[in-house]
Amino acid sequence: MNIFFTAPYSGKKKFQSEFDLIRQTLDTHPNVKLISPEKGNYLQILAPSDPIHTDTNRRVHYEAIRKGIEWADAVIFEVSEECFQLGHEMTLAIQSKKHVLCLSLFENFERKIFSKYFHGARYTKETLVPIIDKFIARCQKESLPNRFNFFLSHSQIRFLETTAKQKGMSVAEYLRTLIDNERQ
Repeated sequence: MNIFFTAPYSGKKKFQSEFDLIRQTLDTHPNVKLISPEKGNYLQILAPSDPIHTDTNRRVHYEAIRKGIEWADAVIFEVSEECFQLGHEMTLAIQSKKHVLCLSLFENFERKIFSKYFHGARYTKETLVPIIDKFIARCQKESLPNRFNFFLSHSQIRFLETTAKQKGMSVAEYLRTLIDNERQ
């Protein structure tokens, strides 16, 4: 599973040991390929031919994070030091239908943000590994590795498109929801 992990630069002085612990936990997880500014490998996500390489360092950093989120199957944020930019990056990930784990030493943000793609946890050094293991297991369970094609009539397609649009979903999301609801 491809995971992108990031944390606020403004929190480095105060929380670097926690950032390192999360990075090390992810780095040693058998099912994880990690890209992270904390690991120092996040710029590799940019292609050498990207015109962004000629721009400022901040723009290169932002573009690498954006592409890292795009590349990832799931994204983990450490937010003990709250940061507007990380909030924006979480929104990008959620809008891209990536599962997001928001870790904080002080608060479980899952009590404030409601999305099927948002997962929050208040963690300690003792609880971090089980939290990450549970998150990865859930993401793997909900990943969509199988493609299934079938034929539908024009009226069935129109029905699916209309209903999905009314519900604010894609046709594929709507079909998965129907299946999941029927299984419960």
